[in-house]
Amino acid sequence: MLPQVSPILEPPEVLLAPPIFPKRVDRILDLAVIDARDETRWRDIARHRFGSLFSSPQWINAVGKTYDFVMNASVRTNGGRIEAAIPFSYISDFRGDRVVSLPFSDYCDPVLDDMESWNQLVTPLLAYKVPVTLRCLRNEVPARDSRFNLKARALWHGVDLTRPEEELWAGLNGSARQNIRKAQRSGVVVREGRSIEDIRIFHRMHRRLRKSKYRLLAQPLSFFENLFQEFAHTDGINVLIAEHGGEPIAGIVLLEWNGTLYYKFNASLDQQYCPNDLLAWNGLLCGRRRGMVRFDFGLSDLEQPGLVRYKRKFATEEREISFLQWRPEGYSNPKGEEAGLVLHHVTDWLTDPAVPDEIAQAAGEKLYRFFC
Repeated sequence: MLPQVSPILEPPEVLLAPPIFPKRVDRILDLAVIDARDETRWRDIARHRFGSLFSSPQWINAVGKTYDFVMNASVRTNGGRIEAAIPFSYISDFRGDRVVSLPFSDYCDPVLDDMESWNQLVTPLLAYKVPVTLRCLRNEVPARDSRFNLKARALWHGVDLTRPEEELWAGLNGSARQNIRKAQRSGVVVREGRSIEDIRIFHRMHRRLRKSKYRLLAQPLSFFENLFQEFAHTDGINVLIAEHGGEPIAGIVLLEWNGTLYYKFNASLDQQYCPNDLLAWNGLLCGRRRGMVRFDFGLSDLEQPGLVRYKRKFATEEREISFLQWRPEGYSNPKGEEAGLVLHHVTDWLTDPAVPDEIAQAAGEKLYRFFC
């Protein structure tokens, strides 16, 4: 007899039909939905070839703690060990009900190898009868499911760090090398920061850039503090801060997971000294010193050609991230669409130059959770 699905799958105050797993006659499947924040069960599967920073226990814990999301996973176990999984979060707010894998993640591939496993483990997600959204980088299995539609694409860039430093340097675009030399001649100094105060210095630059350049709210400081708490105990978080005349002018947050160094957040307040290229170069060198095999530049929207050009100056690999979505037949959510439009307008008002930065920061702390 198949095990009953854990009640954690059902969000508070939401009554849904319980997910039904497919039956098999040749063997009993150990299928369940678990809390993905259970690090003792989750860590090994997170190191699967399709695992990433965004399915790591640290990332899952930081996102769940900051936004009070329930972070689940539909899993198949063998002898108590997880052998395949789809991490996800059920979200219910004024924008409607939805399943996301995973909130605020550049990508989060299902951690499984074949269509049979996919069909088994996606069943409880579809049983919610609300939209299900995934972002896949390397796992092509979900895209073969005709029930899911391709809604959008983005680009991903990576750098091979197994090469000697001289080869890394020679592989950079000429303009990147030129900008690095210019930053160094101009007196820009990059230092590594591994304290909570360095996180706070970065966040001040980050939220200022988001507001002034992109007219967007920044994720709350508590998210960055939670990332620090989760990754610091393994020395897996590093803030590179570019300073000129002793003042911070740019920075990047680097996170380590399973042999890959992730360039996750960046901020730059002064471009005249070309600090971004110098920061990226120092990030590559940092990854090599720490024995990483890949530098992950993360997601770039196709509507940001400048960002794509910047990452291509360093990248040795470029791939597409596929945004896949399933919707129940006849699904409609006009109130949710209206709420999303209102949220867009409110963001535009709160990031107006006339609005004090402190107000925009407070708004981000309250509103950012609704953007996933």
